[in-house]
Amino acid sequence: MSDMKTFTVRDLDRAPSAVLETSRKEGRVRIRARSGQTYIITPEATPEKRMSSLPSFAERRNRLFKRALTAATASKLDQAIAGE
Repeated sequence: MSDMKTFTVRDLDRAPSAVLETSRKEGRVRIRARSGQTYIITPEATPEKRMSSLPSFAERRNRLFKRALTAATASKLDQAIAGE
């Protein structure tokens, strides 16, 4: 047998989250019954969620800053960012 982590049916009954977490981390685990029968638990592949489009950053910026900042406000903002 391989170096795959092996659990018993009792482990699966008493600590299912540990068995499933190991399966998720290692790719699969073996469950062994008293009769000697073994089972493999493999997590299903989850489809990657892809972004269909990027948000409009220009639109968000225009919503937040409807008009240009004054020199005084820009100076205060610069100081706040600098931590002064």
